[in-house]
Amino acid sequence: MFKRKPRIDDAVYGKLMTSFGRVVDLDPFIARPAAALAERVTAEESETVAALDEHQFAGATLYHLRLLAGAWIMAQESKVPRATAEVFEEAVAWRFGPLVKGSARLPHRLSELARGQATRVE
Repeated sequence: MFKRKPRIDDAVYGKLMTSFGRVVDLDPFIARPAAALAERVTAEESETVAALDEHQFAGATLYHLRLLAGAWIMAQESKVPRATAEVFEEAVAWRFGPLVKGSARLPHRLSELARGQATRVE
């Protein structure tokens, strides 16, 4: 009925980034599709991405989204629980949200695409 949102803080976020940062790029069957998903979302929202990168570092938004995409790919392959990808989605939204207005939608858009729930736009 009610789904409780995970409690996110800097420590949890750091652990997720470290964990997925270590594994996503090791497997090209995860790394390449993850990069494609992240690039698609960043291309759709280039102004928001540029503003986010100003608050972090150049390419940071793409990096965070790429790791999130990798989490979803790994969840689809049952390498990690789906709940882990869901928590990571909320964590990235938590991280982006206060930096730039409307930026929390980026991880949700990426997750929709990764789960195959979004309509294709050419």
